[in-house]
Amino acid sequence: MGLLNDLRQNELEYCSQNIEYFVEEYGHIEDRNSPEIIVPFKLWKEQKDALKDMVSHKWTIILKARQLGISWLVLHYAVWLILCHTGRSVIGLSKSETEAKELIRRAVLILRNMRFLVREKIDRNGWDGAWFEWNALSVTIHFPGKSDSTFQCFASGENAARSFTADLIIFDEWAFQQFDRSIWTAALPVVNRPLSGQVIGVSTIQRGSLFEELYTTPDNGFHKIFIPWYADPSRTQEWYDNTLKLSGKAAMWAEYPATVEEALEVPGGRFFEEVSESSILSDDLLTQNTVCYVAMDYGLDMLAAYWILRDAFGNSQIIHEECESNLIISAAADRILRVTENLISRGDIERVQQYLAPPDLWNRSQETGKSRAILFGECGLTLTKVNNDMKAGCLAIKENTTHGEGQKSKLTIYRNCAPKLLNSLKKIQRDEKKPDIYAKDPHEYTHQPDALRYYCIYWTHGGHVVNNNKRKKWRPDQWEDYKNASKEDRAYLVSLWGEPY
Repeated sequence: MGLLNDLRQNELEYCSQNIEYFVEEYGHIEDRNSPEIIVPFKLWKEQKDALKDMVSHKWTIILKARQLGISWLVLHYAVWLILCHTGRSVIGLSKSETEAKELIRRAVLILRNMRFLVREKIDRNGWDGAWFEWNALSVTIHFPGKSDSTFQCFASGENAARSFTADLIIFDEWAFQQFDRSIWTAALPVVNRPLSGQVIGVSTIQRGSLFEELYTTPDNGFHKIFIPWYADPSRTQEWYDNTLKLSGKAAMWAEYPATVEEALEVPGGRFFEEVSESSILSDDLLTQNTVCYVAMDYGLDMLAAYWILRDAFGNSQIIHEECESNLIISAAADRILRVTENLISRGDIERVQQYLAPPDLWNRSQETGKSRAILFGECGLTLTKVNNDMKAGCLAIKENTTHGEGQKSKLTIYRNCAPKLLNSLKKIQRDEKKPDIYAKDPHEYTHQPDALRYYCIYWTHGGHVVNNNKRKKWRPDQWEDYKNASKEDRAYLVSLWGEPY
């Protein structure tokens, strides 16, 4: 037994430095196309490349087509970490407890087929090497005289894995985890140590998810890997064409993409599919007979405001973007007015024609009796109420962003002046129940398109233009504000809206 133990220890030491050898020499997977079902894991080129990247990068995110054995690959990496290195801890996070149990089942299958290196507890007769025991949600490897290694799996929850420490966290089908953002916030400190800790996230695409955001955001620290449908050598073009006939283009791009662009540009999912960087970004500033408008969406969660030039031919161009959260009304008004002053002083605009805002800002507060529009007015920012017809507003944006092949749209963004708007327009999805409007979830993508919608619909339905010098007929909501205002505030409203009749 001493000689065998020495051989085993030497083999584990060699495996710890050669993961590809470890996987191909000792790894096994389930293959439903094979008579044996459980077969040795022989790696394709893309799998080998991904495995090397997992070893060499702290943060790895993998966007993949379906059924390419990548979950098996990541599990072999986890098993390598806990078997060839003592005292290690791996956490797996899945969509539900069922998927979490499946990860453990597969890890146990892998370990059971490594009998020269490790044995199961019930298979220890005369064995003096490492052994493992397991339950539905964890595997523990015991090393005689050394620290144990563990692999634990959890269902996705807002506080999943918060109280644990780990050398590696695996996010399986990350894009489909219900509390993905809360989980990431809770899990990051678990592995975010200066000299250790890893994250591997694996998924097919789900638009609007944290996974998509992390994969598409440049320079965020994640090493990005894409594995296309044809990485499996057995998948031929004939297989692809037959699958396409059965499922349709939208499903193929979502489940079996050939490129990152196909995975991210899911037909029928993205609402503003006509928007692209080539069609909406421009280096040519509108200069002939232009006037400037500001369109804004305001809430404490986000101020989104855009300074937009419009020429005599119906062309529009966004020249400035302000997006910030946690601004009270006085701070938001000050921010908007200061930007306007800066643009005027630089000679970019002469003045702002109107500040366009949604009708909900005119709703009266029960606490103060004033609407937010009045509060903005008291801070020096007079607003114009626009229509809030969601369907018409979405159509108006599309009218402004539609373009011919190789052409610019009627609405452009000057020199990347509105990156957050462009990002939202490219990512926001079609509402599942109302295909004529964009989805309100995830909410962080809606603020910028909402502000743009108020500008675009202004030219469809018009707005309530303020005239402070002439008598005018007040609307019912203005009379409501006036009726509930103090004597001083009533005088202010008259100065703001003009004498009523």
